[in-house]
Amino acid sequence: MSNSRHWQLSADGTTHRDADDIARCIQIILTTRRGSDVTRPTFGSGHLDYIDAPTDVLIPNMVREIHLAIGTWEKRAVIKDIYFTGQAPHLTMSIEWVVADQVAGEIYKTQLEL
Repeated sequence: MSNSRHWQLSADGTTHRDADDIARCIQIILTTRRGSDVTRPTFGSGHLDYIDAPTDVLIPNMVREIHLAIGTWEKRAVIKDIYFTGQAPHLTMSIEWVVADQVAGEIYKTQLEL
């Protein structure tokens, strides 16, 4: 682990390193409803509050909430794009991001089935 700038252990003992660690943190943030962690009531994201809204309401509000959550809780990542594929109720959201402290870093993607 000494060669990795970022790392964490998951509950199953798997070590997540570097960009994989950041991607895991993004997934944890985006799968935690804001207010559901009693020790950190502002942790998580409010994007799932819009899951049953019409598409023209869902997309801009989800994008806003995701930018807010990642900007607040995962400062190592910078979101480049968020887009949706599929048709309701089977949407997939893709979030393209870069590691914040790399000027010419690769673009990574995190997908969540909605």
